[in-house]
Amino acid sequence: MKTPSPTSAPTGEPTSYDWLLLGLIIIIGGSSFSMIRLAVETIPPAIVGVGRLWVGAGILYFLMRMKGRRFPPFLVRTQNGPRLHTAWVWMMAVGIIGNTIPFLIFPWAQQYVESGLAGVYMAFMPIWTLFLAFLFAGEALTGRKLIGFIMGFIGVLILMGPEVVSGAAGTSLLAQAAILLATFLYAVSAVISRRAPTIRPRVFSAGLLLCAAICATPALMLAEFDAYAYSWRSVLGVIGLGIFPTGLGAFLIIILIKRAGAGFMALANYLTPIWAVVLGAMAFGERLAPQVFVALSVILLGVFISQRKTKLPALETGDGTAGEIAPMAAKQ
Repeated sequence: MKTPSPTSAPTGEPTSYDWLLLGLIIIIGGSSFSMIRLAVETIPPAIVGVGRLWVGAGILYFLMRMKGRRFPPFLVRTQNGPRLHTAWVWMMAVGIIGNTIPFLIFPWAQQYVESGLAGVYMAFMPIWTLFLAFLFAGEALTGRKLIGFIMGFIGVLILMGPEVVSGAAGTSLLAQAAILLATFLYAVSAVISRRAPTIRPRVFSAGLLLCAAICATPALMLAEFDAYAYSWRSVLGVIGLGIFPTGLGAFLIIILIKRAGAGFMALANYLTPIWAVVLGAMAFGERLAPQVFVALSVILLGVFISQRKTKLPALETGDGTAGEIAPMAAKQ
């Protein structure tokens, strides 16, 4: 029996190979929070964020060149003089909003928030996306989507607990709010990606990560360098973040959307947060409060209701690059 081509168009029911790809994407995406926790044990958050971006950019540039793709010229000539190429404008905007800022937020926040809880907050990202798509991308906000959005917010209130109602501003609560902000920025970048001109997914992913890495690098001036204090576990955590969720994860998403379609890819919305919780429990002995599982159920139910019978659901899967590459891959 002939093995389907990784880049073949979606036809019929997903194959066992498609399910395998989906499983890998879920494992890779959901593992990013545990890798961040390992990395920040001994490495400053800014170095973690910048390091993973440069590793991920290198991986995706290599995969882009393997396919024979090249970056567009940075500047183009016009009657009014040279200007920035349109593709670079979009890649820069998406890279900064969806990667530079969130990838610096998460390492800081996960010094105070367990990896499983951070993964649960990512379940809210599709809810952000549908609301932003209504405001800025001309997508209808149906009653079903509105119900899903409200349920998502209820889930977040359950997650934060009574502290958010009483106004107690502890470090943990601020860290959770920062993670929620990062998921919002992921969603913003995903909506921007949908409005971007058609750009090859491998070029788009490598370009946005390169822009993100360059723009994040100045944050190193705020970090203390003491390489002798870095444990091998933390170093492997940074490298793993760059190779897997930031680099290979985006590449696998491109393949899966081309093979099985955007709707099948959306299944990762439900399973990635669950895997993040399970891995946090197995790797670090995290025992999250019962309210976390109640909140996760409410949020995921809201995602299910909002995306039911839609042709192109939100596709964010636990890492910023995923939400940005999915719309671009679906256009091809």
